[in-house]
Amino acid sequence: MKAISNFVKVFSDLIEKVCEGIGTLSVAAFVVIISLQVVCRNFLKIPMVWANDISVVCFVWAVFLGSAIAVRHRAHYVLAFLPDRFEKSNCLLDIISNIAGIIFFYVLIRYGSVYTIMGMKRLSTAINIPQAYFFMCIPLSGCFMMWYTLIHMVNDVRRMISLFNKKGDLNG
Repeated sequence: MKAISNFVKVFSDLIEKVCEGIGTLSVAAFVVIISLQVVCRNFLKIPMVWANDISVVCFVWAVFLGSAIAVRHRAHYVLAFLPDRFEKSNCLLDIISNIAGIIFFYVLIRYGSVYTIMGMKRLSTAINIPQAYFFMCIPLSGCFMMWYTLIHMVNDVRRMISLFNKKGDLNG
């Protein structure tokens, strides 16, 4: 069991490092391209038609990979319905939100893959590359978010079991 737990942690850390690296490069490229486009258009009077396509790709990749990192750290927005003292009820709500997340991430993976495959047949207007490169981050980040949510689900179920095994606990 310890070996599986170590593998999950190492694999999750690797996914996060990849997401951070690609996301950082995407944001940096986005900023450089947009800055260059502004300078070329306003001062040099040179249009950079390709800059819009590349900046959109960079922005979308950064957002989706950043979302995967946010799911891992549960850094997304949450709405607290109950005070913290209702541990069992809050744990149950966490499990329900994990189930909703799994359904949503399945949709991202399933239909994002279909959309990506469709994008292989369409070329971007300015740079003439398949639009699949624009959309590929949707199913990829969906897989990462699904992975992290499944880990949260296992941990939340374990936490729920331990809460119900406590003797004499009346709250929740």
